[in-house]
Amino acid sequence: MFNKVILIGRLGQNAEAKTAQNNKEYVTLNIATQESWKNDKGEYETRTEWHRVFAWSNLSKFAKTLQKGQLVTLEGTLRYREIEDDVEGTRFKHRITEVHATSMKRLSKIEAADDPSDGADDE
Repeated sequence: MFNKVILIGRLGQNAEAKTAQNNKEYVTLNIATQESWKNDKGEYETRTEWHRVFAWSNLSKFAKTLQKGQLVTLEGTLRYREIEDDVEGTRFKHRITEVHATSMKRLSKIEAADDPSDGADDE
């Protein structure tokens, strides 16, 4: 069996560093990917998909340096979890899809002078 995701997309906002309950640092990223196609009328249509990405351990150090608009590529695995929300007294269950990154590389230039090496792997 195999669970692997490869994405190339742009960050919708700056990386957000957080700390888990077990005191491990991680970073969340929102990555946008786009696809375009011609519809039946010969006109181009575009769809943007947003992906929630988590970078843990050593990879989080690299991910913290990423900024809104930068183009990145990453590999990871899909993970799912269920949450419950209460809306006006009614409970709703939602299934959330997340990408947990195992490697990541910046494809666009960075403005900051303290650019760590690209192609960081989580090992």
